[in-house]
This record gives sequence, C-alpha cells and structure tokens, in this order.
Amino acid sequence: MRVYVETYGCALNRSDEALMKHVLIERGHTMVDNPSNADVVIINTCTVRLDTEQHMLNRISSLRELAQARKGKLIVAGCLPAAQPYKVAKTAPEASLVSPQNSSRIYVAVESDGKVVMLDGVRERDRIGLCFENKIAPIPIQEGCLSNCSFCITKHARRVLVSHTVEAIVKSVETAVRMGAVEIQLTGMDLGTYGMELYGKRYLPELVRRISTLPGEFRVRIGMINPEHLPPILDELLEAVKSDRRIYRFLHIPLQSGSDKVLKAMNRKYTVDEYRGLIKEVKQKISDVSIATDIIVGHPLEDEEDFEETLKIIRELEFERVHFAGYSVRPNTLSAGMPNIPTRVRKERMLRMLETVEEVGLKVREKYIGLTLPVFITEYSNTWVGRLDNYIPVILMEGDSLKYGITVETVIEKATFYDLRGRVRSN
Repeated sequence: MRVYVETYGCALNRSDEALMKHVLIERGHTMVDNPSNADVVIINTCTVRLDTEQHMLNRISSLRELAQARKGKLIVAGCLPAAQPYKVAKTAPEASLVSPQNSSRIYVAVESDGKVVMLDGVRERDRIGLCFENKIAPIPIQEGCLSNCSFCITKHARRVLVSHTVEAIVKSVETAVRMGAVEIQLTGMDLGTYGMELYGKRYLPELVRRISTLPGEFRVRIGMINPEHLPPILDELLEAVKSDRRIYRFLHIPLQSGSDKVLKAMNRKYTVDEYRGLIKEVKQKISDVSIATDIIVGHPLEDEEDFEETLKIIRELEFERVHFAGYSVRPNTLSAGMPNIPTRVRKERMLRMLETVEEVGLKVREKYIGLTLPVFITEYSNTWVGRLDNYIPVILMEGDSLKYGITVETVIEKATFYDLRGRVRSN
C-alpha cells in the first residue's frame, strides 16, 4: 500500500517515524509524500502542551476527512493516543490507535481490515529508528522516566524505562557517521537513568566512552539529564566528556523553577541549593562547559516572590541557554488539580523571563568577542553554521569554500543572546 507519515514533536517521535517507515518498506509498502496520494495516512502525534494537543486534534480531523474521501485508512500514532485515547476516539472514531511502544509493529494496523488498538506493551529493545536532519542524527538511547513530575503528561505515554544496549547504540552511531552525520545527538526522556533496568546501574558514562572509541570526524551532544539522576554519575561523566574533544562540553540540566516551594509542588526531587551546588561543581571541573536549562513560567502556586527567585538564579548561574515556556494544564496530572495562575499574569512573567534570558545570554556570549576559536561546521542555512567545543553556535559570515565536518579557526566578531558571529581566519 501507499503510506503517508506525518510526525510532530521531539526527537523520539522522529526516530519512531523512521522505524515505522523502515518496517513498512521491508514489508513491501511504499512511502508517499502527499496524504492525497496515500491508501494509509499515519499521523505521529505529540501531546506535551495544550496548544500542541489542539493542533493535533485539528490535524487529525483534517486527515480523517481526506482519508474518508479516498476510502483510505487513518492511523493515529504517538503520544496523544497513548496518553489520551478518548480524545482521539472522539475526533476520529474509526481511526486505529498505536502507542509509541508499538512503532515497530505499525504494520499490524496498516495491513488490518478494520480498526486496530495497540496501546499496551513495552518497546522492543534495540529497534532504533535512524533519522537525519541534514547532517545531524538524533539517536534515542532510552525511553521512559523514573521521575513523577506533577506537570508532565508524557509519562502516561512513555512510562516504562527501556534502555537500548550499548552495542545497538554504537552500531547506530557507526551507521549514522557512515551515512554522513557530523553531529550525533544522544536523546531520551532522562539520560541519567540510562541503563538502570538493563545493566543495574546508570550507564551513560560507559556509553559515552564507548562512542569516543569510534573512528570518524563527528561530534556528540549529550541530551537532557534530570538533576536527581546526575550526582551518582557526575565524576565519571565529566571524565568521559573531557577524554575526547569530539564530545561537546555541554550538559542540559533542567531547573524548572528557582523556588523550593514550586519545586515541591512540581514533585521535583532536589532543592534550589542542591541544584546550585551541582552546577557550580560542573563548572569547577570543566571551566568552559556550556549548560542549558528548562524553566516553566507560571506553574500553580508560583507567586511573585517565587518568580523573582527564578530570575535571580538565572542571572546568578549564567546559563548559556534557557528553554522556557508558560505552564500548560495537562489532564491526568497532579498540577491540573492545583489553583491556576491567571493567563495575564503568566504572559507578563513570560515577557520578563524573555528579557532576563536575553540579558544573560548576551552577557555570556560577549566574553567571546575578539577571540580566535576552533569552530566545527555542522549546518548550512543560507550561511555556514558551526559549534564551539561547548556547543555554542557560531554563524560564519563568509566562507563559500567550507564544508560539513571540518574545523576552522574563527575570529569571533559579534555576539547575540542566542549565538556568535565570526569570520574564518585566513592563513
């Protein structure tokens, strides 16, 4: 059959799409780029935020009409049917439902005569979908989470921790590099838990060490690690990062709030002081490390003082990057039962957060102006884009003769809150 797949959301979803396509092609089906030409339409969904969910439901409705007009089949896959199957069923009663864990078995829904519901089961270990964004390859190393944050709905879609073996991940990295990848992004819901159910211990440092033994000119970015799972592996992980220049000196450690009261409401298992100490220890052991964090603005119980404490710690710790978003009510979560903060207050705080993030981001990057630094080229979008050893992006303002996967000495001439701008030094 002719199959169309449309994917939204994170790198895990994009990997699931790649896995679904691989399985279907193996079974003789053909992928098409337009839903109007498909016998089967698959929408691979995200449900992390309320606005995202509404977009998903609208898109499901549109694809349903298209499938019905062609007497075709609609399959809703991904996190939305896994977390909220009732909403999908209300929008498209005849659609088949497939959870992320059943991505490798998508053919059952494609080849069936009627509606199929596949929402149970655990992910098949070591079936890793390999996808590319130009020369960048995100590779999932695990799925699932051992935390229980009050605001999170994704845990209902990807609850069970399943780690892929080191051997399978290394093989995927080798394949990606052979196919031309110059940047490998190790992804998952919480990389600090990698290996716990498989090897009986947190195994991320060993995985990084194994990847560092592979040949090739590529870089590795380590994905998100929750603060509660980083301390047991911190020294080992930092040693692994320092041991190979191809591992970016970069860590993504989400704070979420600068208030202990709000962290408790979020059911985060650390205090602000513990987080502060963790970041300072990381920076002491790797002086040029770059740290990204996440912040939720306007979570229930956050008052003005709590929000000011969050702004204060962003200024204090000088994060290289802050991903922030306004709180979004999610059904079947503990936070949904807490008193909500008025929308106008959240919007006002979002503007102040943006001002602070821009202020700190510019301050951090201005330190690089005038320096000559090695930049590894990873992207091209009207101009070449590379990364410093600590993952800060550098826009190269000239250099037509450049190419992916090379390192060029670059004079940093300008900084913005988001990136650096530079010129390749002529010999």
